[in-house]
Order: sequence, then structure tokens, then C-alpha cells
Amino acid sequence: MNKNYLLILILFIISFLSFSANARCAICYTQGLSGASIAVIVIICSFLFLFLANKFLQKILSKY
Repeated sequence: MNKNYLLILILFIISFLSFSANARCAICYTQGLSGASIAVIVIICSFLFLFLANKFLQKILSKY
């Protein structure tokens, strides 16, 4: 059972490390948004992600 988790973890890491770096800068990608607006977008998105992850993990942990 643990070997399956280890294999999945290794494949997950390799999939992210094997891509070439073809990224653009944040200002070029957003086409004219200011740095402050980009920061607000990142803060709000990370807050929503962490809030939903917290709720999801609380449901899982309360079962066990």
C-alpha cells in the first residue's frame, strides 16, 4: 500500500519537473494590470483556496 503512495508521489513530482520553463512575467501576462491589483487577486484566490481546503480537510478528519 505504501509503495503505491510513493509511486504516485514520485510521478507527481516528475510531471512538474519535466516541463520546460516557457512562462511569461505577471505584468506581460495580465496585459496592463498594476502590481497592486495582481497582489489583491493573488491574496483573494489564496484565501479562497485555503478556506475551501480547510473545510474539506475538516470533513475528512471529523470522519476519522
